[in-house]
Amino acid sequence: MPDTHTTLHLESQLPPYCACRPFKVERIAESDLNDPLIAEWDALHRSISPTTPFTSPRWNMLWWKHHRSKRLSVRDELCLLVVRDARNSLVGVAPMMFTRRPSVGPVRVNTLRFFGADPNVTELRGLVCQPDDEVDAFDAVRNYVSARLPPSDWVEWGVLRWENWIEAARKPPSGANTSSQEIDGYHLELPATWEELRSSRSRNIKESIRRCYNSLRRDGFTPELRVVQAPEDTPEALETFFRLHSLRSLAANTVAHPDVFRKANDRAFLTDYALELSRAGQLRLFQLLIGGNVVATRLGFQFNDEIYLYYSGYDLTWSKYSVMTTLLVEAIKWAIDQRLKLVNLSTGTDVSKLRWSPTATRYCAQTEVQPGRRAHLSFSTYQQAQRLARWLQRCRFAAIARR
Repeated sequence: MPDTHTTLHLESQLPPYCACRPFKVERIAESDLNDPLIAEWDALHRSISPTTPFTSPRWNMLWWKHHRSKRLSVRDELCLLVVRDARNSLVGVAPMMFTRRPSVGPVRVNTLRFFGADPNVTELRGLVCQPDDEVDAFDAVRNYVSARLPPSDWVEWGVLRWENWIEAARKPPSGANTSSQEIDGYHLELPATWEELRSSRSRNIKESIRRCYNSLRRDGFTPELRVVQAPEDTPEALETFFRLHSLRSLAANTVAHPDVFRKANDRAFLTDYALELSRAGQLRLFQLLIGGNVVATRLGFQFNDEIYLYYSGYDLTWSKYSVMTTLLVEAIKWAIDQRLKLVNLSTGTDVSKLRWSPTATRYCAQTEVQPGRRAHLSFSTYQQAQRLARWLQRCRFAAIARR
């Protein structure tokens, strides 16, 4: 008889499901987005690791509610594609949309892109799929788009993991121009104790942590961690988050952080999402308190035994104490105490992440511009407008920070 413990261990290492090729694609109308499909999508989302909020049906449905454009100048039309295998099991979801500029008239620019076409709210957007299925699922979606959907001037394909993009992007349509963008995400795999994690980090981060706590102690301050989870406590905690996040964008002589939620629809979206997660028991809103006052905060979303650390904010009067580092340490300690396996530090390459020596996941996003002078000119004009908008935003924040 085989050893029971060994058998169970081996079974736990096997993938819960192996997709059966070939894949088929179907376009889903908004009225057909029913509970069974949402449940399938949610199960697929929770099976992907590292898990991010951006692959979930909840995130994407709320994004569509709050961010879809319905103006004369620009209009979005739903193009939700699902990928199933030969056994009709869901292996991929492509939450996409047609965007038309303007929405009426004989001369229009038509694009096909993924949900999450916002400046910073959605950090990763693209195909919802297990990494092992990405190449075949992407090929199936691209073939469907080419054969069954109206032509677009350009298609923004979203992200795939870097190793899969190398293969999936090798066959662009004849005559199409492509441009790509690399995005890095970082996570920490958690050991059993904080001391085990701390001792395995570099001397630089150890010294930084020591200085944070010592500077507070010297001035008679004791930091306290509060984790907001209950739905009734969430609205007030979110207001504090929005206030401190906005304050952080005014910080000078440091890495620039835009006020991502300054627009009403961005705040409404995040409020709805956070409230839904709190009701599902998945919201973790970390607050660092000193003397009963919240001096730093960071949003966290827990999926199974992983937590995704989203945007943050802090009171600038406490910046000399490096309270954001202290809050991150406290959040990691909390995650270890809860026996979580992974802390996702989110996307973006900056010192505050790299000094933790995290594990990196590299993604690549590609845009295909269709052949023809009009499509190339439209895309070039669009890119210039986007660069101008980003430059104006940086100027705006720099001017506010100098006041």
